[in-house]
This record gives sequence, structure tokens and C-alpha cells, in this order.
Amino acid sequence: MNFENRIQKYNSSLTDIDKKITKYLLANKTSIRDKTIIELSEAIQVSPASITRFCKKIDFNTFQQMKFSLIGASTENKKSDHTFETVYNYYQTIIKSTQQFFSEEQTNRIVKLISSKNKVLFCGIGNSGLIAHEFNSRIYRMGISSESVTDAHDLLMKSSLLQENDLIVCFSNSGKTKPVIDAAKIAKNNKATVIVVTNFEQTVLTKFADEIILISSYRYIDDPNFINSQLPGLFLLDLLTYKLLNNEELMHVRQKTLDAINKYS
Repeated sequence: MNFENRIQKYNSSLTDIDKKITKYLLANKTSIRDKTIIELSEAIQVSPASITRFCKKIDFNTFQQMKFSLIGASTENKKSDHTFETVYNYYQTIIKSTQQFFSEEQTNRIVKLISSKNKVLFCGIGNSGLIAHEFNSRIYRMGISSESVTDAHDLLMKSSLLQENDLIVCFSNSGKTKPVIDAAKIAKNNKATVIVVTNFEQTVLTKFADEIILISSYRYIDDPNFINSQLPGLFLLDLLTYKLLNNEELMHVRQKTLDAINKYS
């Protein structure tokens, strides 16, 4: 797992000193190549022991291992003079980074939940709402009873109607979106299954989750012109869609919907 993903994964356990170290490292990726731990500690104004503890906390065995991971990420994210190549490289970086969070076991569990529940409710606000809509658009065409909601009041109403054999999939990069948190809490109280798709593992939202799917944050791309927060979610959608359509019945139903569109449009 690369440096940025480790920061996401262990974010909740980072102290103020850890965050100070993180901020410096992310802002000075290329310049740390030849720095010793003593030189780095002097530059950040923390003790060498603090850097060692930080490395252990984000699951690196040694300072050198952490440094090489960060240098590698810096090389991958190198900005090109050509816009097309720059954005292409960013896409590659985000997809590769997001892939590190997934496992076959978890994605198989998610596919089973989506295909076996009575009803699936996808919810999100803002850009996360766009991902919720796209998920729903793909899923209901397979004959799965699903709906997407992006309005705060609708979220409360729809989640209150969920039952024990239903599923709610909550999208929130920050894990702090209040309407989504409230919807997850209501659904959990109704004994529905809750899946959370987010950037951070330990938030108020994830407390209600039966499954947490971590996706990479675009914010670790060091370029203010790049603002695509939806790509990791779309990558997850493509992955789950591909797995769902291995089911012949779901593929057959999807084809029926496509045939109807082609015939009458």
C-alpha cells in the first residue's frame, strides 16, 4: 500500500506531531531522497524517535521503506508539460491507489449483498450523489430493486422505510456528511445492512457500517487543477458491475432492458 493510502487508512490514529510530519513529507517528496532520519527530523523540527513511531504507525517496517514508498509516489505523480498525458497519469495513479484498498473477498461479499437483498438504496450528497445515481442506473437495469437518493429529506424518509432484508449503500468521501450519517443510523436501527464507501476508516458514518469500502482520495494528487473526486467510485462501480454480470440471470435481464430501449427508441 502506498504512502497516501496508509495516511488515509490510519488517519484517525495520527497525532498532531504525526500530521506535522505528514504535511512536510507530502510537500517535499522529491527533496527527502537523500535525507537521513536525523536531517529530516531537523527539517521538520521533531525528534527522530517521532519519525520512527510515525513510520511504525502507518505500517512501514523502517524509515527507509517509508521513504522509498514516498519517492516512488512522487515519480508516478510527476507532472507532464502535456495536459493529456498529465491527466492520464493522474487517472493511472488514482486507479492504482484505489485498487490497493480492494480484495477479491470483500468485493465478492458486496456483490452477494447487492444481488441477494430485497431492495438496495444508494445515497449520497453532492458529487457523492452523482456516484449514487450512476450505481443505481447500472443496478436496476439488472432487475435488482434499487433506488438512489440525493436529497437530505428524501434520505431520511427512504431510509426509515428500509427493513431487515434491505441494503443501504452510503457514499461520503469525508464520512462527515450529516444527512448520509442520519440515513445510515436510521437504516441500522431498522436492521438493514449498511455499506459505506468512503476515504477514511474511522468516522461517525463508519460506526454504522456492516461493510466499509475504502477508496482513494483525489486530494493526494498535488495539482489544484485536478478536481475529479468521482473516479475512485466509478472504478469501484465498474468492478462490481463486471462481477455482477457474471451471473447469467442478471446479464439476461440487463439485455432485456437494452433490447426494449433499442426497439422503442
